[in-house]
Amino acid sequence: MIINGNKRQHCETMVRVKATIQVNGRPLRRAYIEHLVFGAGTSMYMTDLEGRIRDSNFDEGIDSLVPHADIRIICQNPVLRVNDGDNLNIGVYQDKSISDGDTIDLNLNSEQDDYYAILNRAHLAYEIVFRPLSFFANQPFPDFPLGRKGTLRETRDQAKRIDLVYPDYSVAQLAWVEPKRLIDNFPLMHIKRRDIDTRLFGEGGSDPILIPHELAHALHFSLLSEAQRGRAQDEYADFILTSPVSGVGPFHAFDERTTPEVAYIEAGGIFSENFMEFLRDRQPGASTLVQPERVTRSLQSEFVLSEWMRLTRNPLQTLGSRLPRFPTIPTTALPPTQGSSLLRNRFLRRPTVTGGDVEGAVYSAIFVDFASAVGLDLAASSYFAANAITFGEYRSYIASQFPEHSQALEQARRFWGL
Repeated sequence: MIINGNKRQHCETMVRVKATIQVNGRPLRRAYIEHLVFGAGTSMYMTDLEGRIRDSNFDEGIDSLVPHADIRIICQNPVLRVNDGDNLNIGVYQDKSISDGDTIDLNLNSEQDDYYAILNRAHLAYEIVFRPLSFFANQPFPDFPLGRKGTLRETRDQAKRIDLVYPDYSVAQLAWVEPKRLIDNFPLMHIKRRDIDTRLFGEGGSDPILIPHELAHALHFSLLSEAQRGRAQDEYADFILTSPVSGVGPFHAFDERTTPEVAYIEAGGIFSENFMEFLRDRQPGASTLVQPERVTRSLQSEFVLSEWMRLTRNPLQTLGSRLPRFPTIPTTALPPTQGSSLLRNRFLRRPTVTGGDVEGAVYSAIFVDFASAVGLDLAASSYFAANAITFGEYRSYIASQFPEHSQALEQARRFWGL
């Protein structure tokens, strides 16, 4: 302060407190950070892809009067929010004090590191599988799949939100997604404890496919009209919750008959998990986390051709409905513009699964066969744009919006017996 006669003038200079947030040594991606002043929330910030705290203008650091700050690390990003199933399903957060230049690593049970690791996996799945698709990439704010409001706080608090509860204690035996939860008619992901479902983190010999699979359902449901979410709730949730009693589930599988609705919904989850595993298999090392990389049309075509080889029976090699690893196919083996009919003429041609109520057949028809004719981007983007919960509704969407591709989809439909 400056004393000038009887007047006292305060000279206070705002500083930027910069810090990085990690979970188990990896950057905490796109998580909301709240600045606390005397315990009350003030400005909202967000981490970037390297875990560095940034404001709504993407400038690094938190405004503070001193070179330290109190923050709340919220277990929520633009894709979903994680809630604590052991604590009345309330939102998860950790309060920390930071000094300029600090790195905070959430790596203890007391810091709920599993919850933040789940949040990270969800963001990775969105960035790798979904954001490159034109349906999401062409949104006004593609980093915010459910929309962005005027401020980060308004965006975080918007009613249109996917929630994830962990650990889940619902009657379902495995993970599932509630299409239309009672509180606000939006999806709720139910994730069992890591020791119950080892697919969560890829433990015990399991592939880490759980979050990519279930996130596909949550995004799909969130993009449906409210009426269609209601239908999905009636058909899909009813199957998941009642099938243990009826004896027909809940272990729906790639080659099992269920219902047209369940088959179509599960096809999206199969696409997401398989694309993530396809990329993970290409990357060096034994990590259960996929490293982000640029997803090109060429890479998508390579995935489609690899899946075709995996999902049709070869006379020299019997290929099961789900192999743990993906065949390596030269990208020159089939130019992506040549279409599915040529693909069938060039490689052996017998589907492993058939039927419109079989999820493997619906997946193969849309994300492999049809995708080989029109490109994975159009086939997968249409899955989310169609407001559909059956293959027939998807077919109607293609006929309406892309009539020039109806014949290619019809060929795929016949081949996979839908």
